[in-house]
Amino acid sequence: MGKPDYNKFFASRVNYMYPSPIREAVAKIAYRSKIRPVISFAAGEPDPEVLPRDIYASLSAEVFKNVPKIVNYAPAEGVLDLREEIAKFMEEYEGIKTTYEKIIVTVGGSQALDIVARIILEPGDIVITENPSYVNTLLCWKHYGVRLIGIEMDDEGMKTDKLEEEIKKLKSEGRLIKLIYTIPTGQNPSGITMSMERRKHLLEIASKYDILVVEDTAYNHLVYEEVEVKPLRSMDKEGRIIYTGSFSKVLGTGLRVGWLEAPEEIIEKVRYSKQPMDMCAPVPSQYLVLEVLRRKLFKNIKLKAIEAYKHKRDLMLKALDAHLPELKHTRPVAGMFILLWLPEHIESYAFADALLEKYDVAVIPATPFFIGEIGRNVIRLNFSMAKPDLIDEGVKRIAKLVREMSK
Repeated sequence: MGKPDYNKFFASRVNYMYPSPIREAVAKIAYRSKIRPVISFAAGEPDPEVLPRDIYASLSAEVFKNVPKIVNYAPAEGVLDLREEIAKFMEEYEGIKTTYEKIIVTVGGSQALDIVARIILEPGDIVITENPSYVNTLLCWKHYGVRLIGIEMDDEGMKTDKLEEEIKKLKSEGRLIKLIYTIPTGQNPSGITMSMERRKHLLEIASKYDILVVEDTAYNHLVYEEVEVKPLRSMDKEGRIIYTGSFSKVLGTGLRVGWLEAPEEIIEKVRYSKQPMDMCAPVPSQYLVLEVLRRKLFKNIKLKAIEAYKHKRDLMLKALDAHLPELKHTRPVAGMFILLWLPEHIESYAFADALLEKYDVAVIPATPFFIGEIGRNVIRLNFSMAKPDLIDEGVKRIAKLVREMSK
């Protein structure tokens, strides 16, 4: 017969699968870095220099003494002691009263979002989200054949008046809206934080039109200004919020420990979905995070991260104001990112490629974070991983290329 035609074996859902532009860009940057030094504003990760290496080393040594526990499976729901600590953590840091029965530990926040899609979404279902939104979540949910509708943002977050208008329109057409997805604090990619007024309005809308809300809280613990950022879940009186949490942005992305908190009726389906998926989240990582929480180490780790990233954010904003005053950019009070709008004639992918090739500066094209034919001239800048002494130089090079491409 010869070599098979693999296409005839694929499921139809592969037609909804696309490469992550972030992972593709990071791979390209890693290759480039082997040739010569790169100033990177690309990766959305905590700075390894900020992470508490000594604490991790000592805790890891202790954790690995308990070989029987850490080398065998844990329950699919997660290590029980960790789930109990996460419940305490949510009350202490988020003002959310919950119990371990409503919590399932996941492989980072991303798996939690994938499981939500598995148990709720079907082809043709409608999900409404901020526009732009986190591209990997958009790609994940596209795998399930859903229709994504983006709602414009301003400096207070998703425009909830526009959200309600869109919902009314869809309802008048007889359409079922399954979910509203939001990253209300330090949004990725914009860095925007939703105002309290908008948060309350979003909850009112969800109640009025009977819609569930997925609250992605990946950046809740990286807030740099004195602003009120109560989670939606802390104000939810009806059980409409599916809360996804992650320790990645403070404790380290490689740990792959996140969680999902939701009403027990939803958690039951989450458990059934997760059991055959991966058996359990990484057990050594679960025990490491457990010890961080038990020993009350999280707060100091978080405060050190906030101090470092606030400084880097300030340096990047200062550089943008100095070298590109004519261009629009976001001014985040939380998170890890700044969006920069290039002149309309400059396309983000071409700019990012030229910037890396010519000036050894790495950024992420923000176009795929947008839903619809917008955002083609926008790039995402990360400041958490940037070297403080190279931020100004990196922005200078961005400005130089903007001017070259504008001649």
